[in-house]
Amino acid sequence: MAKEYTVTLKESIRVNPSTHFLSFYCPEIALNALPGQFVAISSNQFLKRPFGIAQVDKDKGTFSIGVRIVKDGTRYLATSPIGTEFEVMGPLGNGFSIEKDRPLLLVGGGTGVFPLRFLQSYAQEHSIPFYSVNGFRCVDDACFIDGERNSNCIVATDAGDFGVKGNVLDALEMIPFDMIRGSTVCTVGPEIMMKHVASWAESKGLTCYVSLEKRMACGIGVCLVCTCKTKSDKEPGYENKRCCKDGPVFLSAEVIW
Repeated sequence: MAKEYTVTLKESIRVNPSTHFLSFYCPEIALNALPGQFVAISSNQFLKRPFGIAQVDKDKGTFSIGVRIVKDGTRYLATSPIGTEFEVMGPLGNGFSIEKDRPLLLVGGGTGVFPLRFLQSYAQEHSIPFYSVNGFRCVDDACFIDGERNSNCIVATDAGDFGVKGNVLDALEMIPFDMIRGSTVCTVGPEIMMKHVASWAESKGLTCYVSLEKRMACGIGVCLVCTCKTKSDKEPGYENKRCCKDGPVFLSAEVIW
Protein backbone atom coordinates (compact mmCIF):
# COMPACT_ATOMS: atom_id res chain seq x y z
CA MET A 1 0.00 0.00 0.00
CA ALA A 2 1.24 3.50 -0.83
CA LYS A 3 2.68 5.44 2.07
CA GLU A 4 2.45 9.09 3.01
CA TYR A 5 5.60 11.18 3.17
CA THR A 6 6.60 14.70 4.04
CA VAL A 7 8.52 15.95 1.01
CA THR A 8 10.53 19.11 0.38
CA LEU A 9 10.34 21.25 -2.75
CA LYS A 10 13.86 21.32 -4.21
CA GLU A 11 13.37 22.98 -7.61
CA SER A 12 10.71 24.93 -9.50
CA ILE A 13 11.12 25.62 -13.22
CA ARG A 14 8.65 27.77 -15.17
CA VAL A 15 8.27 25.97 -18.50
CA ASN A 16 5.62 28.24 -20.02
CA PRO A 17 3.46 31.17 -18.82
CA SER A 18 1.07 28.91 -16.88
CA THR A 19 3.03 25.74 -16.13
CA HIS A 20 5.79 24.83 -13.67
CA PHE A 21 7.99 21.75 -13.33
CA LEU A 22 8.43 20.95 -9.63
CA SER A 23 10.95 18.58 -8.08
CA PHE A 24 10.63 17.20 -4.54
CA TYR A 25 13.02 15.33 -2.29
CA CYS A 26 11.65 11.91 -1.35
CA PRO A 27 14.06 8.98 -1.86
CA GLU A 28 11.33 6.39 -1.27
CA ILE A 29 9.12 7.62 -4.12
CA ALA A 30 12.12 8.19 -6.39
CA LEU A 31 13.22 4.60 -5.84
CA ASN A 32 9.85 2.86 -6.18
CA ALA A 33 7.89 4.85 -8.78
CA LEU A 34 7.10 3.34 -12.19
CA PRO A 35 6.17 5.19 -15.41
CA GLY A 36 2.46 5.95 -15.43
CA GLN A 37 2.05 6.09 -11.65
CA PHE A 38 1.06 9.26 -9.82
CA VAL A 39 1.26 11.01 -6.47
CA ALA A 40 -1.40 12.81 -4.44
CA ILE A 41 0.01 16.01 -3.01
CA SER A 42 -1.32 18.49 -0.46
CA SER A 43 -1.97 22.14 -1.28
CA ASN A 44 -3.91 24.92 0.43
CA GLN A 45 -7.13 23.04 -0.38
CA PHE A 46 -8.83 20.29 1.64
CA LEU A 47 -8.11 17.34 -0.66
CA LYS A 48 -4.77 16.24 -2.05
CA ARG A 49 -4.30 16.72 -5.81
CA PRO A 50 -3.23 13.87 -8.14
CA PHE A 51 -0.29 14.48 -10.49
CA GLY A 52 1.42 12.04 -12.82
CA ILE A 53 5.07 11.46 -11.99
CA ALA A 54 7.12 13.13 -14.72
CA GLN A 55 10.64 12.23 -13.68
CA VAL A 56 12.66 10.52 -10.97
CA ASP A 57 16.30 10.89 -10.04
CA LYS A 58 17.25 7.95 -7.85
CA ASP A 59 20.72 9.36 -7.16
CA LYS A 60 19.36 12.69 -5.91
CA GLY A 61 16.30 11.09 -4.30
CA THR A 62 13.86 13.35 -6.14
CA PHE A 63 10.68 13.00 -8.15
CA SER A 64 9.09 15.65 -10.36
CA ILE A 65 5.61 16.67 -11.52
CA GLY A 66 4.22 19.22 -13.97
CA VAL A 67 1.67 21.71 -12.62
CA ARG A 68 -0.51 23.96 -14.76
CA ILE A 69 -2.02 26.87 -12.86
CA VAL A 70 -5.80 26.60 -13.05
CA LYS A 71 -7.19 27.64 -9.66
CA ASP A 72 -5.98 28.43 -6.14
CA GLY A 73 -4.67 24.93 -5.34
CA THR A 74 -2.43 24.65 -8.39
CA ARG A 75 -1.35 28.28 -8.02
CA TYR A 76 -0.27 27.55 -4.46
CA LEU A 77 1.81 24.58 -5.60
CA ALA A 78 3.37 26.34 -8.57
CA THR A 79 4.36 29.47 -6.66
CA SER A 80 5.56 27.92 -3.38
CA PRO A 81 9.16 28.84 -2.46
CA ILE A 82 11.98 26.32 -2.50
CA GLY A 83 12.12 24.48 0.82
CA THR A 84 8.34 24.32 1.28
CA GLU A 85 7.17 21.01 2.73
CA PHE A 86 4.16 19.06 1.45
CA GLU A 87 2.36 15.89 2.44
CA VAL A 88 2.41 13.36 -0.40
CA MET A 89 0.98 9.86 -0.92
CA GLY A 90 2.63 7.69 -3.50
CA PRO A 91 3.52 6.17 -5.73
CA LEU A 92 -0.11 5.38 -6.61
CA GLY A 93 -1.79 3.47 -9.43
CA ASN A 94 -0.66 0.73 -11.77
CA GLY A 95 1.62 2.35 -14.38
CA PHE A 96 2.17 1.36 -18.01
CA SER A 97 2.58 -2.23 -19.13
CA ILE A 98 5.95 -2.25 -20.89
CA GLU A 99 7.36 -5.05 -23.01
CA LYS A 100 11.07 -4.43 -23.44
CA ASP A 101 11.15 -6.17 -26.83
CA ARG A 102 8.47 -3.90 -28.34
CA PRO A 103 9.00 -0.29 -29.45
CA LEU A 104 6.87 2.46 -27.93
CA LEU A 105 4.82 5.20 -29.55
CA LEU A 106 4.22 7.94 -26.98
CA VAL A 107 1.38 10.39 -27.69
CA GLY A 108 0.90 13.30 -25.29
CA GLY A 109 -1.39 16.30 -25.24
CA GLY A 110 -0.97 19.39 -23.05
CA THR A 111 0.21 18.48 -19.55
CA GLY A 112 -0.16 14.83 -20.55
CA VAL A 113 3.38 15.10 -21.87
CA PHE A 114 4.73 15.14 -18.30
CA PRO A 115 3.98 11.49 -17.35
CA LEU A 116 5.28 10.44 -20.76
CA ARG A 117 8.64 12.07 -20.00
CA PHE A 118 9.09 9.46 -17.29
CA LEU A 119 8.23 6.68 -19.74
CA GLN A 120 10.57 8.16 -22.33
CA SER A 121 13.43 8.20 -19.81
CA TYR A 122 12.64 4.58 -18.92
CA ALA A 123 12.75 3.63 -22.60
CA GLN A 124 16.11 5.33 -23.05
CA GLU A 125 17.51 3.66 -19.92
CA HIS A 126 16.43 0.21 -21.12
CA SER A 127 17.31 0.74 -24.81
CA ILE A 128 13.67 0.49 -25.91
CA PRO A 129 13.10 2.23 -29.27
CA PHE A 130 10.42 4.92 -29.10
CA TYR A 131 8.73 7.58 -31.18
CA SER A 132 7.14 10.60 -29.54
CA VAL A 133 4.27 12.84 -30.68
CA ASN A 134 3.30 15.82 -28.51
CA GLY A 135 0.41 18.20 -29.14
CA PHE A 136 -0.30 21.67 -27.76
CA ARG A 137 -2.68 24.53 -28.49
CA CYS A 138 0.13 26.97 -29.30
CA VAL A 139 3.81 27.59 -28.58
CA ASP A 140 3.00 29.42 -25.32
CA ASP A 141 1.12 26.31 -24.17
CA ALA A 142 4.00 23.96 -25.01
CA CYS A 143 6.33 22.24 -22.53
CA PHE A 144 9.95 21.19 -23.06
CA ILE A 145 10.01 21.66 -26.83
CA ASP A 146 13.55 23.04 -27.16
CA GLY A 147 15.06 19.57 -27.50
CA GLU A 148 12.14 17.97 -29.30
CA ARG A 149 13.14 18.66 -32.88
CA ASN A 150 14.74 15.35 -33.74
CA SER A 151 14.09 12.37 -35.94
CA ASN A 152 11.97 10.45 -33.44
CA CYS A 153 9.81 13.28 -32.10
CA ILE A 154 7.08 15.40 -33.66
CA VAL A 155 5.49 18.44 -32.00
CA ALA A 156 2.11 19.65 -33.27
CA THR A 157 0.33 22.89 -32.39
CA ASP A 158 -3.25 23.81 -33.23
CA ALA A 159 -2.12 27.36 -34.00
CA GLY A 160 0.74 26.19 -36.20
CA ASP A 161 3.24 28.51 -34.50
CA PHE A 162 5.58 25.61 -33.69
CA GLY A 163 6.13 22.28 -35.39
CA VAL A 164 3.32 20.68 -37.38
CA LYS A 165 0.12 22.70 -37.76
CA GLY A 166 -2.70 20.54 -36.46
CA ASN A 167 -3.29 17.99 -33.72
CA VAL A 168 -1.57 14.76 -32.73
CA LEU A 169 -3.62 12.74 -35.23
CA ASP A 170 -2.33 14.94 -38.04
CA ALA A 171 1.19 14.31 -36.76
CA LEU A 172 0.63 10.56 -36.43
CA GLU A 173 -0.45 10.32 -40.06
CA MET A 174 2.88 11.86 -41.08
CA ILE A 175 4.88 8.95 -39.65
CA PRO A 176 5.70 6.16 -42.13
CA PHE A 177 3.97 3.11 -40.67
CA ASP A 178 7.06 0.94 -41.10
CA MET A 179 8.72 3.15 -38.45
CA ILE A 180 6.08 2.32 -35.83
CA ARG A 181 4.92 -1.13 -36.91
CA GLY A 182 4.46 -3.39 -33.88
CA SER A 183 4.72 -0.50 -31.42
CA THR A 184 2.78 -0.24 -28.19
CA VAL A 185 0.94 3.09 -28.07
CA CYS A 186 0.88 4.94 -24.73
CA THR A 187 -1.19 8.10 -24.62
CA VAL A 188 -1.86 10.73 -21.93
CA GLY A 189 -3.84 13.92 -22.37
CA PRO A 190 -7.39 15.23 -22.81
CA GLU A 191 -9.93 12.40 -22.91
CA ILE A 192 -11.21 13.30 -26.39
CA MET A 193 -7.63 13.18 -27.71
CA MET A 194 -6.97 9.78 -26.13
CA LYS A 195 -10.25 8.43 -27.52
CA HIS A 196 -9.21 9.38 -31.05
CA VAL A 197 -5.66 8.11 -30.58
CA ALA A 198 -7.06 4.80 -29.34
CA SER A 199 -9.31 4.58 -32.40
CA TRP A 200 -6.35 5.37 -34.68
CA ALA A 201 -4.22 2.71 -32.97
CA GLU A 202 -6.98 0.12 -33.34
CA SER A 203 -7.26 0.91 -37.05
CA LYS A 204 -3.53 0.24 -37.38
CA GLY A 205 -3.62 -2.97 -35.36
CA LEU A 206 -1.56 -1.48 -32.52
CA THR A 207 -2.03 -2.15 -28.82
CA CYS A 208 -2.87 1.08 -26.99
CA TYR A 209 -2.80 2.09 -23.34
CA VAL A 210 -4.53 5.22 -22.06
CA SER A 211 -4.06 7.05 -18.77
CA LEU A 212 -7.47 8.23 -17.60
CA GLU A 213 -7.93 11.33 -15.49
CA LYS A 214 -10.86 11.55 -13.10
CA ARG A 215 -11.64 13.57 -10.01
CA MET A 216 -10.14 11.82 -7.01
CA ALA A 217 -10.61 12.11 -3.28
CA CYS A 218 -8.78 9.35 -1.41
CA GLY A 219 -6.34 8.15 -4.10
CA ILE A 220 -6.36 4.57 -2.77
CA GLY A 221 -9.62 3.11 -4.11
CA VAL A 222 -11.84 3.50 -1.06
CA CYS A 223 -14.11 6.45 -1.85
CA LEU A 224 -15.14 5.35 -5.40
CA VAL A 225 -15.22 8.94 -6.67
CA CYS A 226 -12.96 8.19 -9.64
CA THR A 227 -14.80 5.24 -11.17
CA CYS A 228 -14.87 4.68 -14.92
CA LYS A 229 -16.71 2.15 -17.07
CA THR A 230 -14.86 -0.73 -18.72
CA LYS A 231 -16.18 -3.53 -20.92
CA SER A 232 -17.29 -6.79 -19.33
CA ASP A 233 -18.71 -10.12 -20.52
CA LYS A 234 -21.07 -10.08 -17.54
CA GLU A 235 -24.39 -8.26 -17.35
CA PRO A 236 -24.99 -5.35 -17.82
CA GLY A 237 -21.98 -5.44 -20.19
CA TYR A 238 -19.71 -3.17 -18.20
CA GLU A 239 -18.08 -2.84 -14.82
CA ASN A 240 -16.95 0.15 -12.82
CA LYS A 241 -13.25 0.36 -12.11
CA ARG A 242 -11.34 2.81 -9.95
CA CYS A 243 -8.92 5.07 -11.80
CA CYS A 244 -6.72 5.51 -8.75
CA LYS A 245 -6.42 1.81 -7.87
CA ASP A 246 -7.20 -0.23 -11.00
CA GLY A 247 -5.70 2.49 -13.21
CA PRO A 248 -4.99 5.17 -14.11
CA VAL A 249 -3.60 3.19 -17.06
CA PHE A 250 -6.05 0.96 -18.94
CA LEU A 251 -5.91 -0.99 -22.16
CA SER A 252 -7.86 1.25 -24.54
CA ALA A 253 -9.86 -1.70 -25.91
CA GLU A 254 -11.40 -2.15 -22.44
CA VAL A 255 -12.53 1.46 -21.97
CA ILE A 256 -16.12 2.56 -22.58
CA TRP A 257 -15.71 6.13 -23.73
